[in-house]
Amino acid sequence: MKSIFTNSKFIIISSFLFGILSLLLSIYKNDVEWFQASGAIITIGGVILASRKIIRLGIENFIKDEQTFDGGGITPTAEEIESDKQFKKDIGAYHFSIWLLMIGTFIWAYGGIIVKGLDLVEKT
Repeated sequence: MKSIFTNSKFIIISSFLFGILSLLLSIYKNDVEWFQASGAIITIGGVILASRKIIRLGIENFIKDEQTFDGGGITPTAEEIESDKQFKKDIGAYHFSIWLLMIGTFIWAYGGIIVKGLDLVEKT
């Protein structure tokens, strides 16, 4: 389960897929609330991405990692190489999290207005 939440591509794709499917459901049901509510799910995807390092390490190891300074050696060990690789993935996930948080919050707040404004559903 932990690996699903640390897989950035899965989180990004599933968040947007959820939004698209909710938009289609809103059009089909003629109810903007489905799309608007998907903004919350997209926002949760952003929170998960922003928390990738905590999810990956666990809270105790995350705190320990944040408090440890390791100058490394002359030749990096396999553990150091993997740690650096994961750190780069954490940074990438964090950058995408900002976009998911902004898009999700925008849809959550204004999704209904947008769907109605584009005449995708009947105005009541």
